[in-house]
Amino acid sequence: MEDVRVYGDFHRISPEIFEKIKDLMPFEQVDYNGDVLRVDHEGHYILIDDFIEAVRDNLPENGYGHVEFIDQLEWTVTRYTIKPGKIEEKLVRVDNVLDAHQRDHGL
Repeated sequence: MEDVRVYGDFHRISPEIFEKIKDLMPFEQVDYNGDVLRVDHEGHYILIDDFIEAVRDNLPENGYGHVEFIDQLEWTVTRYTIKPGKIEEKLVRVDNVLDAHQRDHGL
């Protein structure tokens, strides 16, 4: 089993922003198309803090992004929501993901 699975997407990433953050990307797969950056990693643990902080610090006013960090050993999911100047982090046990989603959306 892989240690972690990490998926993310970031919107309103201009070519100038991409140039500033590209060297901080620890992901195996990177897809940059237009103003959307998608990242993907399955394997060993990676550190993403420097990367998401750089995204946070460079996003334009209408930019945003999300990262799902799935720890398959601890069986947790950490969802990062990135907006200009702000990172929100929410940790959920995988066994409780559906319950948390339903509670957050009033289901």
